[in-house]
Amino acid sequence: MKIISLCLSESLGGLELYALRSATHLASNNSVLFVTAPEAVLVERLNSNNIQTKYLKPRFRPFPLISARKLAQIIDEFDANVIHMHWGKDLPLVSLAIKLSKKKPAMVYTRQMQITRMKTDFYHRFLYKEMSLMLAITNQLKERCACMLGNDTGKRVETLYYGVPEPEQPLTTQEIISKREGLALEEHDFVIGLFGRLEDQKGQHLLIKAIAQAKQKNIKLKAIIIGHEMDKGYIDVLKKSAEDLGVASNIVFMDFIDKPQEIMQICDCVLLATYMETFGLVLPEAMRCGIAVIGSNAGGVPEIIDHNETGLLFEPKNVDDLEKQITMLFEDKEKRQRLAIAGKHKADTIFNNEQHFKQLQTLLEQQVKH
Repeated sequence: MKIISLCLSESLGGLELYALRSATHLASNNSVLFVTAPEAVLVERLNSNNIQTKYLKPRFRPFPLISARKLAQIIDEFDANVIHMHWGKDLPLVSLAIKLSKKKPAMVYTRQMQITRMKTDFYHRFLYKEMSLMLAITNQLKERCACMLGNDTGKRVETLYYGVPEPEQPLTTQEIISKREGLALEEHDFVIGLFGRLEDQKGQHLLIKAIAQAKQKNIKLKAIIIGHEMDKGYIDVLKKSAEDLGVASNIVFMDFIDKPQEIMQICDCVLLATYMETFGLVLPEAMRCGIAVIGSNAGGVPEIIDHNETGLLFEPKNVDDLEKQITMLFEDKEKRQRLAIAGKHKADTIFNNEQHFKQLQTLLEQQVKH
């Protein structure tokens, strides 16, 4: 196949990284051209991965006719069979470009974000008419998309869970101790890892408060909070909160890292505290490392974590419940190990990276227009 992978988002998060990962895997068996914005953070990573790249910056996103003509030209010159798109804001561009192209490739849209309103008006019916298939990353999202898109378009939605890789190299006990020492953490500290952009809805402040509450009960918890600061100054807000609550020395802050599974392996549990997460990639990543997980009971997270079987769930925004679940793992090592083992088995089976991309390859092949 000749595949155009398209993502014009200039940010760097789970959506953009998935676009890169899927293009990289598909390039091993297909001819892949990645179309992105010239200012996108992904550009450097695309270059280092030796993925063929074209740049496009759309104007007037609701109806980007000039940019669509440029993309149509790229489609025809590349002789694309399929466009694999990822970002909702790119839908008008891709739909128009397909209408203007001679090749008329199939459009497969991996939907990773929640859909918030009905899309059955004339404008959206026009846009989604060119979509061959939407891949929703959870069953919950699939059902919601099918409802919001209306009968005709809703029939073209399927679930394809994210796949995540297993750790490149499991850390030895000595390596875990050494990495902990490098972060001023001791061998026997109980460490919670929280990975995600630094912003309010990701819930870092909930973890800080939970650690403070546990401290009042003489339960000593440590945390590593890892992520890129979205709003300048927010990390200072978090640090001040930790200082005011008397737990500043219990928390290590780190910026975004390329290999989160290395740090996950030095944690006793990994937490996803987001108010509403469509999926929660860090959870299966940690599960494949054999680390116990805790997640908010909302969105697609309950499809990843079976409460008290493959991990623990807490009520979103509820610090008391979060502290309760963390304390349970702190006090019951046997349960923590049992959940970690069961979680790894589920992630190895259902959220397997190689299995995911084999399914994606098959689904793209099925949509190619002959």
